[in-house]
Amino acid sequence: MKRRLWTSLIGVVLITLSTLVFNVATDNTPILGLDLQGGVSVILAPVEPATEQDLIIIRDLIRDELERRGIAEPDVRVQGQTIVVDLPGVRDQDEALSAVDVSGVVELRPVLNFSDCPAPEATQPALGLGDETPSTGSAPDTSVEPTGFRRPQAPPADSIPGDTLPADTLPDGPVDIAPAPTQATVPGAELLPTRDGSVLCVGPAQGTGEVFEKGSAQLTGDQGWGVAVDLRGDGQATWNNLASQCYNAAPTCPSTQPGVRGQIAIVLDSIVQSAPQVNQPNFTDSVAITGDFSRDEASDLANVLNRGAFPVEVEAQEARTVSASAGTDSLRAAVIAGLIGLVLVLVFLVAYYRWLALVIVGGITVWAAMVFTMASFVSGWTNYALSLAGVTGIIVAIGVTVDSYVVFFERIKDELRNGRTIKNAAPRSFNMTWRTIWSADVVSLIGAFILFWLSVGSVRGFALYLGLTTICDLLVCYFFTRPAVLLLAQSKLMAKRDHVLGMNVATA
Repeated sequence: MKRRLWTSLIGVVLITLSTLVFNVATDNTPILGLDLQGGVSVILAPVEPATEQDLIIIRDLIRDELERRGIAEPDVRVQGQTIVVDLPGVRDQDEALSAVDVSGVVELRPVLNFSDCPAPEATQPALGLGDETPSTGSAPDTSVEPTGFRRPQAPPADSIPGDTLPADTLPDGPVDIAPAPTQATVPGAELLPTRDGSVLCVGPAQGTGEVFEKGSAQLTGDQGWGVAVDLRGDGQATWNNLASQCYNAAPTCPSTQPGVRGQIAIVLDSIVQSAPQVNQPNFTDSVAITGDFSRDEASDLANVLNRGAFPVEVEAQEARTVSASAGTDSLRAAVIAGLIGLVLVLVFLVAYYRWLALVIVGGITVWAAMVFTMASFVSGWTNYALSLAGVTGIIVAIGVTVDSYVVFFERIKDELRNGRTIKNAAPRSFNMTWRTIWSADVVSLIGAFILFWLSVGSVRGFALYLGLTTICDLLVCYFFTRPAVLLLAQSKLMAKRDHVLGMNVATA
């Protein structure tokens, strides 16, 4: 019996200490929020009147984009007719403004010949002597011509199933260079860069990302990585109108080389994200885009298609820097407040529970190290930062942890009053109170989960750390407090004391 108790006690201490040392040695510490480490706060306002629902849609789109960029726990909230974006850890206001500038609309534009676009300079590279129009491709393993242009290759007719937009693949071969016209022959045509650094000539937009069902784009991996996305009911006609033009190589969406269908450019923020060739004139319910994508490329394209469009345009009204010194002061104040409360609680518990208060001191120390370790790992695995709200959750959890000790020790006192010895009272009391402690912590976990699920921003941080600290309380209670109390109850130190837990008890 004693051997198992010692194994549990020493084991949890060693594991907690080892992970703590590892985190400190590798500088893997919790990411701090805006209110603790400083950063930039940006206020966005619509350029035209917007409804509350419009602002909520914009808020969600901005938050999703910032989280995809890896910014730790961005706090995006609607305040009146403005949207406030807090970016912890960002020091440069220009960087902050660039990060929140995600209001570009996804556009669907036909790919044209370079002769249809104006040259930005006097001698813009273009195709001449009857060569085919170059195009971009999303395949990372295709060649790039010296001019920076890329040419599609017609896929076999039976290689792609219906409802599919195959991504282009490119053959090797030189591209002739000839001066391009200085004015576009197609109104609204322009040269746009692609993600891989090449250039495309695209026509005016004939649709936006609103043709796609928001959030429906998913990765496919049956024949290489690709993306499947659903069409909205009112967007299907718009998509099929452009798809029919490109499939039939109409003048508004010409073939870029003999035997190849026209291409639809998916454009975001004036950058061509992908330009797949159209394989059929009409699509029903959904569209599939396939090709030699890597998983990351397909995932990026899915994110673009899932964005949808902003209902109204927004612009930055103010960018305010929160200094790191202000964050340091907030963190120092939070730590001091927590330590003062903890010390007062411990002084009371030592006066009330005497020698068993040693277990509380040791248990809270192990608990604190475990909370720090879990917070470090969570910050490393996710974008959630430790903010003042999270610190509040930790301080609240100290009360939950102390309640576990009070329930256990008060039961021991009841058993001692009934004439039992401390040696017999300790294991009996734990067995009777463990269900109560477990039930109380589970209720706290359920509350933290619901709050985390339904809330956003700093409230979610409070719920996260309340849940983490509650899990730590359960682990410490069973693997540290239980064996520590049982071993102490069997020791000679307790057997020789007439006053245990502040009361006279039998020691035989």
